[in-house]
Amino acid sequence: DLKHQASHTHRAPRIYRRHGTAMAGGSLTSVLLMNDLLDASRIEYLIWGGFACGGLLLSVHGLLGQSARQTGGRTAKVFVELQRKSFHMIGGCIICSVYHYGIKFGVMAPAFDPNHLNSPTEAKLADRPLDAGIVFIAACLAVWMLEASRILIPAVQRWYLGSFKGLIREKEMRKAAGVAYFLPGALAAMLAAPSNIAILGILFLSIGDAASSLGTAAGVVSIGSSSRKVEGSIGCFVVCMLLGMYAGLPAGVARTAAGLGTFGGLLAEGIGGGGNFLLPLL
Repeated sequence: DLKHQASHTHRAPRIYRRHGTAMAGGSLTSVLLMNDLLDASRIEYLIWGGFACGGLLLSVHGLLGQSARQTGGRTAKVFVELQRKSFHMIGGCIICSVYHYGIKFGVMAPAFDPNHLNSPTEAKLADRPLDAGIVFIAACLAVWMLEASRILIPAVQRWYLGSFKGLIREKEMRKAAGVAYFLPGALAAMLAAPSNIAILGILFLSIGDAASSLGTAAGVVSIGSSSRKVEGSIGCFVVCMLLGMYAGLPAGVARTAAGLGTFGGLLAEGIGGGGNFLLPLL
């Protein structure tokens, strides 16, 4: 009887796994942060699907872009966004693939890792893979240095515009372009959540935001005084919801995540940019 009572008194807490490490507790937050909540193989399919969609958009622009520009009007606007968002999607999928496969093959340690709270010995540090957080911080700094050089040095501005013609909006000529917020937004998602969930957030930005921009270029119903269109927001919401459900999120959670992502894009537009930072983090 004493043994039976002791076994109940010292019953082990429920264990959840986060990046392969045990975490005690049974709260809803813990469950939602489980990396296994999403299907890793489907995350890979989404990454490669994003590459395929970006390549398809780029091909369509290459085939029909010249005639679309001559047509003018809304058609020309859509094809301008086709070129811009094809690179947006491909760039986002490159970030996702580097992070996902870096972790999968043991080259990187996840940026979101409870083991960082411990104090590893020098031997453990030597055996440890690259910290993904540090890798992407370095990438952010490199991008910001390039953006600062572009804004401040006319020769770099001319080279940039000549090399990446059509990818920079008119309003970004004298301020940081969207890419300057894209990498920090991706990094924030990596630091805030396990790798599969962070990658899904980055895919929301890469693919969902592309749907938003294309819908806005083709749309007619404005959202207040914003340049965004209702059609664009609907496109972003639907695409993000489908991405979440395919990756393994329950339908209700996928709808909530898609709604937050769409709201983040609208909020960023209202306060003057930064949607590339807010959307993956939300």
